[in-house]
Amino acid sequence: MHVALCTDGVFPQAMGGMQRHSRLLAEHLARSGKVKLTVLHPHPVGIFDPTLGIEEVHVPDIDRSRLYIRELWRYSERVGKELERIKPDVILSQGFCVWQGIDRFRDRLIVHPHGLEMFQMLTRKERVLGWPFRAGLRYMVRNSAVVISLGGKLTSILQGLAQGSRCRVVVIPNATDIPQASMPSPEATAGEASDKEQVSSDSTGPLPLLFVGRFAFNKGLDVLLTVARRLVAEGRKDLVRFQLAGDGPLLEELKHDLPPNVQLLGRVDDAQLNALYTECAALILPTRFEGMPTVVLEAMARAKPIIVSDVGASGELVGPHNGYLLPPGDAEALYQAVVAFAGRSPEVHGKMGAYSHRLVSERFSWPAATEQFIDLFEQVSMDAGREAGGR
Repeated sequence: MHVALCTDGVFPQAMGGMQRHSRLLAEHLARSGKVKLTVLHPHPVGIFDPTLGIEEVHVPDIDRSRLYIRELWRYSERVGKELERIKPDVILSQGFCVWQGIDRFRDRLIVHPHGLEMFQMLTRKERVLGWPFRAGLRYMVRNSAVVISLGGKLTSILQGLAQGSRCRVVVIPNATDIPQASMPSPEATAGEASDKEQVSSDSTGPLPLLFVGRFAFNKGLDVLLTVARRLVAEGRKDLVRFQLAGDGPLLEELKHDLPPNVQLLGRVDDAQLNALYTECAALILPTRFEGMPTVVLEAMARAKPIIVSDVGASGELVGPHNGYLLPPGDAEALYQAVVAFAGRSPEVHGKMGAYSHRLVSERFSWPAATEQFIDLFEQVSMDAGREAGGR
């Protein structure tokens, strides 16, 4: 079975959750030995390990100085020409990669829109700017065989878009690799963290709470800084230390008037990020909208508690056993969660982290997700073959 994975970027040549997903999914599919894989991407050919046997097709990238939505349309036109040439059995489109001339591929096309940010905009201006993306995605969903949901609140959005069409909504969550060294101790797995256990921590120094993400408004960094400044004003600047890892348009602004309990790390590489995950007490992500955050999965895979907004599919990952699920944009709720977490004992923190690790190992590992994708590819390929035979 020949599968074409179409993407507008592959990590680390391009940054972002969807770009990281493209690389990891491609590598795991190739290692499975169950598909012949072609990846269409905008980078110079040769970004994957040759031993994986992935065929790469270069598609000229978008011009980022021009109107983005129009450039996505033009990129999809170039992708479509390559798909016509290679004639795969199944096509998986990340985002808007298969759009122009979509009718040619609808019987074998799977669209993966990931986080659906355009349906979660907060301000009127954002909603207006997001309208072309909402209209474009609606058109793609209604002209594809399958659309993938990450789960949670995203599923109902996609079901609404697909209603009345032949498109099926299939839930396949995001995934992460599980480091062997992250296995929690037997003591940590001995019981669950009880909400009633509010024992003061006996550790020394402020608890490190790690934020990883793009430094942009939607990630809720202003909410985090409001909490940080409140703790300083209350004389509790040593309760926790917020570590901010990432890059983005707010980076320069964040460098000014930074509270003493906030550490600005900037962009970090994989080795640095792994060390930060290992050393932190919990991951904190006060995002305003999201899909299924890869950083949450990565922290859970390293047995960490999670403090995150209840958006997208984050409710599939976090509950009272392993963290705090909060209303987006609510500084008071975030403050209460941070104070409550800091007041719990190291033993409870360990049990929360152990629950995270067990959950992600059972439901959100790459081997499990890869098998789900392969099963879906086989179903779509067979359905497309039957449809072609009936013509």
